[in-house]
Amino acid sequence: MVNDKEFLAFHDGIFKGYFEKYIEFKRGKGEKVTHSTLIRLKLLNQELNHLCGSLEISRETAETILCERNNESPANRGLRISDLRQFSRFLQGLGGRTWEIPPKYIKNAHVAFRPYIFSEEELTAITLAADSLPNGRRSQSHCTAYPVIIRILIGTGMRIGEVISLRIQDVDIENRLLIVYKSKNNVSRYVPMSESLFVSVEKYFYECACQNDAQQYLFVSPYTGTGYSYGAMKYMFKKIFKTVRICPPQGKLPRIHDVRHSFCTASLNNMLESGMNLYTAVPILAAYVGHVNLSDTERYIHLTEHGYRDFIEKESCLSCLIPEVGDEH
Repeated sequence: MVNDKEFLAFHDGIFKGYFEKYIEFKRGKGEKVTHSTLIRLKLLNQELNHLCGSLEISRETAETILCERNNESPANRGLRISDLRQFSRFLQGLGGRTWEIPPKYIKNAHVAFRPYIFSEEELTAITLAADSLPNGRRSQSHCTAYPVIIRILIGTGMRIGEVISLRIQDVDIENRLLIVYKSKNNVSRYVPMSESLFVSVEKYFYECACQNDAQQYLFVSPYTGTGYSYGAMKYMFKKIFKTVRICPPQGKLPRIHDVRHSFCTASLNNMLESGMNLYTAVPILAAYVGHVNLSDTERYIHLTEHGYRDFIEKESCLSCLIPEVGDEH
């Protein structure tokens, strides 16, 4: 197995030391630096050392590096663009002069990423459908749990696996936080709740959960006595999507994960419309939703520029960065 020392043997040049510091910086933030990432950074180091005579990345240099290459997939080009953009930003922080890569490059790199983005009306319909679920033959507890689960998904962008893994001790009522413990990529984080979401979670917590052991799941299936399974979530969401007649152009029903994509798109759009620049907005959103690599968050940039602005409540885009979940949701 090839070790990091072999990968980190960057070619000598003015940028070599900065790339090594950059990798240390990323790992220090908890980001995963894979072997494939190290290979790309080595190649970028070679290109910059060849094209630059000083610690400056000019527009001409950047455009030369970012140009399309024969037989290169959109995904690979997107990774190259992300690498240069993030390294340039790091270099700026250390006093280097770099050309700011415009959003069009990121947008074009991720244009193949097209999840289903729910409209505000669809999210409202989904929540109303959850509020109107019929009682089961053996239990009615799902009628209380599902409306809250859906509100958490819409209002935080959490992964469905993170929501159904929540335990009672993971709800911090005093600070209005949900605590995600060692989720994807072994990342833990605090998830602040908006006022409207907190009202729903607090009500459920005191009426249905707080009397149980702190280690107990927050949402307990009446059929298994333990946390809800992903299969149960998938089954119920499929029923809800059909009930509200959500039918994408491709004819396939949306996935639960598309609620997360919708949240990320809405939140990023809110931040950009409030005047925040991409270099600030992307890391904030990445930290909130638990992305280890910023390139995962950058995928949403093009969605904010392709007709989804009606997904945002215009009157609230300056007052908050995280979408509210009102009573109708």
